[in-house]
Amino acid sequence: MKKKVAMCLCLGMVIGLMTGATAQADDEVKLTFWKSPHSDREDEIWASMIAEFNKEYPNISVEFLNVAWDSVVEKETAAFAAGSGPDISFQTEQFPLYAKNGYLTALDDYVSDDKRAGYPESALEYCSYDGQLMGVPFVALDSVMFYNKDLFEEAGITEVPTTWDELVDVAKKLTLDKDGDGETDQWGMMFEMDDYWQPLTYIIQAGADQWNENRTNIGFNNEQGVEGLSFFNKLYNEEQVVLPLEKYTSKDEERAYFYNNQVAMFPQQIHYSNLIKEASDVNLGAFKLPAGPAEDPEHANWNFANIGMLSISSQTEHPDEAWKFVEFITRPEIEKTYLSEVGFFSPQVATNDLMYEGDEIMAVGAEGIKALQVSPSSDYANAMLQNLKTMYESVARQAATPEEAIQTMDATMRAISGE
Repeated sequence: MKKKVAMCLCLGMVIGLMTGATAQADDEVKLTFWKSPHSDREDEIWASMIAEFNKEYPNISVEFLNVAWDSVVEKETAAFAAGSGPDISFQTEQFPLYAKNGYLTALDDYVSDDKRAGYPESALEYCSYDGQLMGVPFVALDSVMFYNKDLFEEAGITEVPTTWDELVDVAKKLTLDKDGDGETDQWGMMFEMDDYWQPLTYIIQAGADQWNENRTNIGFNNEQGVEGLSFFNKLYNEEQVVLPLEKYTSKDEERAYFYNNQVAMFPQQIHYSNLIKEASDVNLGAFKLPAGPAEDPEHANWNFANIGMLSISSQTEHPDEAWKFVEFITRPEIEKTYLSEVGFFSPQVATNDLMYEGDEIMAVGAEGIKALQVSPSSDYANAMLQNLKTMYESVARQAATPEEAIQTMDATMRAISGE
């Protein structure tokens, strides 16, 4: 009997040691998570969310690294190439290049049918490469026209513009020489030239496409593309209702014109509402981007939207634990914590239903999210982005006609893609 008890005690100790060793091993699981900031409080927000995650998964530690936007592609590319990429990363337009090189894990086996059903098909398609899901949609941005309600009232404008023609008329009424010195000191609109999507909106609203069929080159070297870029040129150079490039040398300087009531309208992504409110006392409103002349509603009402997703590296030693983090963060009741802090929407309708009730500006953005239109992803997304900026600036500075600028970009993209 004593022998049996001793054997049981020994067996219990062995099992206990094994269990303890397993727990200790579990406690040693460490993950890295890289993301670029959408808020000055990014580190603080994620520290709080990771703490919530650890209440459910105390054995998994997550190290958050806040990587600046202007260096994230360079740093991620180098890390992946060296075999030391982050376990989890926030991905946008650059992800097809990583997927092409095998740096990301396909998540189809992890994402349940119920979870898939919570997302628009366009969001899942954007996050896929070669038919495989490379990330879980996490943030969704659409665009609105912010406007200064006080300047509209001063000009006697009671209705927001809904078409291109109306936009020109309203912008002209809001472009003024207020002190009578012969120089314009209030402008109807401004564009942030670093944000490639703003004039691209007019190109697509005229009936052109961003990409060709193979997504290797532009899809707007055509009559519709020229019409769209010509409308941008009309606003900028012919009617001169847009804040000129020579008036500023940085985004901060440019935004100050809107903050200081010198620009009446500002097309931008919805999360800028928080930035504007924090930086100024502008009596802020928002309306849907005016529709273009394209015959089909999908083009005419095109509203730039973008999706950011959470991806898992193919190099991680802990894919299951990494998935636990991604799954936890993208639960509606959890992700709303981050999204409401930064003024974003979720691709999940269930999450948006939990946020922004009674917010007039966010309600405008919410309507756009319901009909989410996302630019298709491509291996050449970064090249497209950089060359769009060059194209727009050449037109704004009158260094090229709209037709010449488009032809130059077409040739440049052909050289890059090798077609």
